[in-house]
Amino acid sequence: MSEADITKVIEAFEEAGSRWALVGAHAVGLLTEPRATVDFDFIVETARLQKILGALEARFGELGQEDVDAAVRLRNIDVDLIRSTNHPLFMRALELTRRIDAWQVPRAEVILALKFLAAVSPWRNEAKRTHDVGDMRSIYQALGTDGIDRALLLELGGLAYPGAQNELEQMLDKFDRGEPIQI
Repeated sequence: MSEADITKVIEAFEEAGSRWALVGAHAVGLLTEPRATVDFDFIVETARLQKILGALEARFGELGQEDVDAAVRLRNIDVDLIRSTNHPLFMRALELTRRIDAWQVPRAEVILALKFLAAVSPWRNEAKRTHDVGDMRSIYQALGTDGIDRALLLELGGLAYPGAQNELEQMLDKFDRGEPIQI
C-alpha cells in the first residue's frame, strides 16, 4: 500500500469520527526496526465500523471484505480492522494512544500486552505465537526497563485472562535474564 493510500485510510477513520490505533507489525516496527509486512492492522471503534467501511469504499471502491469475527479483513487494500469491543485490551488500546508521525499508536505497554495476548492465544498457530514472543522481546529490549511502565504493562496483560499477570511477569523476568521462552 502506498503512502498516499494509507493517508486515505487514516482520512476515512477521521471522516467517520472514529478513534483508531495502528497495531501489529507496523506498530512494532515504529518501536524497533521496521520489517517487511503486507497488511496494516488497526483497532477501530466498533460503533463506527460501518461509517469507516463506507468512507473506505468511497475512496477505494470494492474492499473485498471478509468478516473474521474479531476483525474485518479488507483483502483488496491489505487492511484489517479490529473491532474495539472484541476484547477489553482493544478498548484500552484506543484510550492509551500517542502520535508517532502520522500514526496514532498505542503506548508500548499496550503493544506488548497485545503481543502477549496473541502469544498465549490457543487459536493462533505456534509459528505465529513464537513470532509474537520475538516481537515482545524486541520491544522490551529496544525500550529497556526504564522505557516501560512495568506496572501498567502487567495491569494490561492481566486483561488477557484470569491469572495472566503472573504469566506475563514470569515472561518479563526471563527477558531480563536473557532466558528463552517456551510457548
